[in-house]
Amino acid sequence: MKIRLLFFAFILFVFQSFGQEKKDSVTSMESIVVRGYESNAKRIVVPASISTISRTELQRTSSYSILPAFNAVAGVRMEERSPGSYRLSIRGSLLRSPFGVRNVKVYMDDMVFTDAGGNAYLNLLDVNSIGGAEIIKGPAGSIYGAGTGGALLLSGASLSGQHQQDTSIFSIKASAGRYGTFNETIQYQLKQGAYSINALQGHAQSDGFRDQSRMRKDNLQLGLTIKGTDKVTTDLLLLLADLSYQTPGGLNLVQFNADPRQSRPATSTIPSARDQRAGIFNKTAMLGISNSFILSNHWKTVTSFSTSITGFKNPFITNFEKRKEANLGIRSKFVYETKLPFPIQWVNGVEVQRGDYTIDSSGNNKGVSDGKMVRDLVVARQQFLFSQLSVHPLAFIQVQAGISVNSFNYAIERSVGLPAIGKKNIAFDAQVLPRFALTLHPFKAIAFYGQLSKGYSSPTLAEIRPSAGGLYAGLQAEYGLNKELGMKLSADQGRFFFTATVFQFDLKDAIVRQVNAAGAEYFVNAGTAVQKGIEAELSWLLLNKPKGKFLQLLKMTHALTINDFRFGTYTVANISHEGKKMTGVPNEVYNLSVQSSFFQHYFCNINLNYAGKIPLNDANTFYAQAYRLWQGKLGWKGTVAKKQAELFVLVDNLGDAVYSLGNDINAFGGRYYNPAAARNLQVGCSVML
Repeated sequence: MKIRLLFFAFILFVFQSFGQEKKDSVTSMESIVVRGYESNAKRIVVPASISTISRTELQRTSSYSILPAFNAVAGVRMEERSPGSYRLSIRGSLLRSPFGVRNVKVYMDDMVFTDAGGNAYLNLLDVNSIGGAEIIKGPAGSIYGAGTGGALLLSGASLSGQHQQDTSIFSIKASAGRYGTFNETIQYQLKQGAYSINALQGHAQSDGFRDQSRMRKDNLQLGLTIKGTDKVTTDLLLLLADLSYQTPGGLNLVQFNADPRQSRPATSTIPSARDQRAGIFNKTAMLGISNSFILSNHWKTVTSFSTSITGFKNPFITNFEKRKEANLGIRSKFVYETKLPFPIQWVNGVEVQRGDYTIDSSGNNKGVSDGKMVRDLVVARQQFLFSQLSVHPLAFIQVQAGISVNSFNYAIERSVGLPAIGKKNIAFDAQVLPRFALTLHPFKAIAFYGQLSKGYSSPTLAEIRPSAGGLYAGLQAEYGLNKELGMKLSADQGRFFFTATVFQFDLKDAIVRQVNAAGAEYFVNAGTAVQKGIEAELSWLLLNKPKGKFLQLLKMTHALTINDFRFGTYTVANISHEGKKMTGVPNEVYNLSVQSSFFQHYFCNINLNYAGKIPLNDANTFYAQAYRLWQGKLGWKGTVAKKQAELFVLVDNLGDAVYSLGNDINAFGGRYYNPAAARNLQVGCSVML
């Protein structure tokens, strides 16, 4: 409650302060253009809840992780159980994500990044390789397919921004700090006529805060853009990534309080995480090509192709899993636009994905397979057709109506081991996903919108066929209806931007993670959930005077999330949890970010993230305590030998909070907690040649 009062008190203060500052020439926040739902329009008029994260915001309070920037967005929660182990939740979609990014569709510059099995390896990317992100909150299946959480649209990084002139830029960044943390990135961009090349090499490593939590990541990324003519543009993306990190395992409350730095100890029947050398090893190569072709004054088409190959190993405490993955994705859309008799946009398209997986499961003998293997050959297919019509019948009204038809199926065959049941086909019922949205924009500074949309999410490959080797063919797709109302307000020449949303998502056949006595996970359809929430974001540029003598820039952003997520008809192991709070979702989350620059060359960025208590099991008998996480970055920017340079000091967990940044929900034996790092000091520098 204190957090809510503080937030709304600040809003009142903001309105009282209007007019006390002189107007500066700034880039209006209301003019930010979003791509979500193929809008390509100012975000104030788009009838959807879409938050943006710029390249600057991604790097504001961290030099090595995207996590702080994503957690500054209302309705979004990103977790990291150990260095390199990302989980992403949008409006509670983390319920079924023990690891990785599921139930959220991810794209990189129109190319499909999520694989055919429903998982996205977001942790393979270097923070410097991302030029920006759009987060679409709530079901977006009418145009992006499976996923009740939403969609994430990433863009590649550009050192020169959107400038059109020819340029050649070379950048080097490096930082080092506590717990053996070291990161370096080398990036080169060449823009010459019709060609643009962006090459990046990145390395990150950490010994970790906990025992058995060492991480190492290397990646190479190449982006190429060719403008053949004014009508044809081709983009190419190549990503090579090698990621390995140890997994220390969850602790129970006694172990967490006694020594948060320990890894999961052995029991009388199960060895320790250290003894079993538990970890993740991921080597991935991805190639993507996107082609945009303007056919006429009214028609254009965009077609993208992406393919990836992954070698994946996961020695776990109780088993050892190896996967060979090959994925293919194609997305093609035709766009028609006209301004007569009024602005109309009509988008039609298709997306097809196929994944071929060879999955070996065996016992784990101190980090080595015990040879008692079963092997499954899995083919995953998903495809959908989509259509969306956007019209502006009046200058202050925009209507969007979209629909998609989706199908998803698996074919699984056990080629080694028992039981040998032959090829088994698992097909889910075709899903029709409609969306209707409306924006009323009566005045330039304010807009109201509402949307009604259906979402669904088929079980991912890791849920149908968990790492321990079982097959759960009876799982059904979860689905639900989302109802949403919101408003957007821009004032003071776009220096002040406020958006608020109230929503309700009714989830059916919810897929929930369970863990057996051996620590192996499995998934069940447990019933229904009602997810009600309020999200509010405020950005206020108080001052922007580049020639000011003392203070040149002062900007504040706030994000508030209030959740009332509860189970409906919800039964697990014949125990009803009706009316209980949804597992893994805090009731309230608040984020404050302050950005400032002073004395021409110095800057200071401060970030506060507050998360309320989090229920750790379906029965709500265990909770993770609320925490406040402070981060700060102080630095100098200027020129050295006519080259742009930056020096900085970064402090993570400034208040030295003891907390868990990624909980194992419904864990057997109460092993819910994955303690996050204590206070971490880093120093770094960058130079642009």
